[in-house]
Amino acid sequence: MRDVYVAGVAMIRFGRYPERDVPDLGAEAVLGALKDAGLSIKDVELMAAGCLFQANAMVGQRILQEVGQTGIPVVNVANACATGSTAFREAWMGVASGAHDVALAVGVEQMGKMARVSAPRA
Repeated sequence: MRDVYVAGVAMIRFGRYPERDVPDLGAEAVLGALKDAGLSIKDVELMAAGCLFQANAMVGQRILQEVGQTGIPVVNVANACATGSTAFREAWMGVASGAHDVALAVGVEQMGKMARVSAPRA
């Protein structure tokens, strides 16, 4: 195994975004992390995407489509509360093993659109 370094990070503000979809939210985080790293999406050789509630919806591929990249391996993961960490581990393994030089991990969810329910008054 070889050493692995985190080159860039980004996070969008936690909140409800009913007008945006999961790939759009993930794309914003991806572009922010790439900017922080001084890289472009064309430098990325592997993407690991974590999304629990849309686990079977090819979220990683849809995020890449949003940012204009296709044709690289994508690993989509779902692992309950460890989904984002699992995506990071997959990206780390891709680089540590020597299979890839640059990997990207993203974790994304969209909060439910349900109205908040207040507790009954006593």
